[in-house]
Amino acid sequence: MTETELHEKITEVSRTIFSYCMAKTPTREEAEDLSQDILLALLRSAENIRDDRAFYAFMWGVAGNVYKQWYRKKLQNKTCELTEDIPAEEDLAEDDGSDLFLLRRELALLSEKYRRATILYYIDGLSCSGIASALAISESMVKYLLFKSRKIMKEGMHMERTLGELSYNPKTIFPMYNGQGPNRFWQFMQSKIRQNLLSACYNDALTVQQISLETGIPLPYLDDDIREMEERKILIREGNRYKANIIVITSECADEMDRAVSVYHEQIADKIEAFLLDNIAGYRKIGFAGCDFSENTLRWQLAVLVFRALFCVDCSDITDAPKTGWGEYAFLWCVERMDERYYFNFCTVEGKKGDRMDFFDYRKGGKGKGDQCDFYGKEQYTHIFCDICRGEHTPMGEYEKEIAAEMIKKGYVIRENDTYKPAVPVYTLEQYKTIIDRIQTYIASELTDIIHKIDRTCAEILGAHTPKHLQEQVKGIAAMDKFVHAVCVPASVLIDRQVLDTAWHPLEMPTTYVILN
Repeated sequence: MTETELHEKITEVSRTIFSYCMAKTPTREEAEDLSQDILLALLRSAENIRDDRAFYAFMWGVAGNVYKQWYRKKLQNKTCELTEDIPAEEDLAEDDGSDLFLLRRELALLSEKYRRATILYYIDGLSCSGIASALAISESMVKYLLFKSRKIMKEGMHMERTLGELSYNPKTIFPMYNGQGPNRFWQFMQSKIRQNLLSACYNDALTVQQISLETGIPLPYLDDDIREMEERKILIREGNRYKANIIVITSECADEMDRAVSVYHEQIADKIEAFLLDNIAGYRKIGFAGCDFSENTLRWQLAVLVFRALFCVDCSDITDAPKTGWGEYAFLWCVERMDERYYFNFCTVEGKKGDRMDFFDYRKGGKGKGDQCDFYGKEQYTHIFCDICRGEHTPMGEYEKEIAAEMIKKGYVIRENDTYKPAVPVYTLEQYKTIIDRIQTYIASELTDIIHKIDRTCAEILGAHTPKHLQEQVKGIAAMDKFVHAVCVPASVLIDRQVLDTAWHPLEMPTTYVILN
């Protein structure tokens, strides 16, 4: 592991280490000191880390050793007393011998409504009436919360608490999305905490206390994330327990699907290769703008049209996309393994006159050319580019010229004297329909049965790996994930065969095209 990689890892886990130290120490100041000691020990022991996969196990080993040394230095018993001035609590005995660490641990495991009342009363010194005003609840409810929280903490301090695997071996999962834009799910799930909250609640419905123990993060750090994930329908609550509301395709599930459908990858590649070779000449003769592009660019463009049509092959028992927590209709799921198979990403943006710009970005190894992010959410860019494709660009102002210059730099536009030309194929609706009809006819006769077999096989395997309450999503998510097996893997085969070449022509875009309305 390089020094840069080590520093990135340490930055990534610093919050987790601090949470661990908060659970182990009585004050925030001591937690900060202990976490710094652990991070320093990690830096000093860096040469003992074998590889990235060993980092987390090594980290927790160092953390445990440093904590033991810190604890030996303390060598003092700490007790904590809770006052007995709450009305109607005379029968609740004090636990005068409670270890302060246990008390802090149980306080960190209290759900928010109990924890807030307890802190306001015992730490901030507010009266019951003051707490009632601060929390906008009745005084009787305050007394109930205080009584209940004392009881919960007393019981918890006599229990053995074991942190779950996610506390020392957190998972990284990748959000997937197909449906109406914008894709806000991707950004929302970039948080490592949210990824592990979803993982913790995937197979079992957990209380917030169980979630805290499973992830090793005190509840005060989780409250907002749990609330927001429930609002966005990523988690659902039943009683006092939370469970995942979207499917996670685990590495084990993905491996099983790979083995089961691998026989179809070469078959699909064979069929696509035959179609490309038989139809490339006829494709040129359609006469669209760009039909004089190089052979490789046109093969890619024709293949992209086939790929999109393959992904859209209908499965009769697939329901429409559900409504997300953001209000769009889309399929949401996550995968544990994001490898090179996911190197295509497609998107459509529309111009102001109803023109359509389709992207089918290829991203393997940084070899792609063109990116939907260059236009998505940038309406002015799209409108100017579509005008260029129409040949209708009027004399441009300085702002428009700057946009055009950026498009030239990224390869979407070519400038010849004072004329701007698109570096992508441009179809009329009639031209596009001609080639799509030809593709769909071929797919129906040669490929639809294979795609349906992939769908059925993957749905059966995914169903076996999916919790009961998410079974109704299985067929839809299996149909979405078929993109990997029907498109990405066969495309990789075609690249290996050099039917498709990633040595792009410098003045041509291979996977982006425009359809004029």
